[in-house]
Amino acid sequence: MNNNISHISLPVFINKHGGSADSVIEALQSASNITVHALAPDDLYGAIEKAVDKGLPRIVVSGGDGTLAMAAGLLADSNTEMAIIPGGTLNHFAKRLNIPLDIKEALQLALTGQAKPTHFGMVNEQLFLNTSSVGAYVSFVQNREKLERNLPYMLASFMAAIRRLINFRRVNVHINGSQILTPLVFIGVGERQLKLPDLGQNMIDGKKGLHLIVLRCADRYTALNVAIQAMFRGVNPLASEQQLDNHILDLVEVKVRSRKKWLTVALDGELVKLKSPLRYQFYHHGLNVVSPTEKDSES
Repeated sequence: MNNNISHISLPVFINKHGGSADSVIEALQSASNITVHALAPDDLYGAIEKAVDKGLPRIVVSGGDGTLAMAAGLLADSNTEMAIIPGGTLNHFAKRLNIPLDIKEALQLALTGQAKPTHFGMVNEQLFLNTSSVGAYVSFVQNREKLERNLPYMLASFMAAIRRLINFRRVNVHINGSQILTPLVFIGVGERQLKLPDLGQNMIDGKKGLHLIVLRCADRYTALNVAIQAMFRGVNPLASEQQLDNHILDLVEVKVRSRKKWLTVALDGELVKLKSPLRYQFYHHGLNVVSPTEKDSES
């Protein structure tokens, strides 16, 4: 444990609009040695920034992957460690680090656990912890957010996927000098599973780096066929048939041909505006996150 945190009240910053924020706030009401700050996302940014500027040795952040990525962007290359209480809908980053989804167990880890260097990605000075994409997924997120106003999350996701397939479009990209016409550019932090039932999940003991996946297809029917093949056959046959580009890289540049000055890019499920070219880089160190040791995981 960081000895500097043993005698302080640990600040807990909660995105009060997170998927399970109410449960987190209720569970922490009787907890000691913490100070709870339940804030809207815009206010959360300023509060965490002040904590980092003060040089606090550790803070706790609760929210979804977008909230955690925002906090990590402020904490990277600082002396402040980040502990996590999962508070989103999917909690991909917490699952990757084996952080307990149970609120009280996560708090205990935040108070007593050790911080370790954690890898992440950057694109044009924007940090992401899990995934980034250009093309179809961006439109999918935009449609899902609109549908979520009236539908549950999973149903909104299904309907958004159907709309995306119907309104099939491709983007013209240059990736490390190679021109590709594609509906989707996907970049994940760490090697990804490419077959069911673990499609898209981080591969245990997988290669470190940015996992670049680019789909090559001319129309929506080819796209659907390639997606089904990828799920059941894996990526290698598709790569050999030149339907899919699949590489683990530390650096990659993606140029998108567009009349628009700003591109909409998905980062950890959030949509941001960035200028082309998109320069992606993998970082092994620079962000210290409290996570279980092997001994903790076995107990």
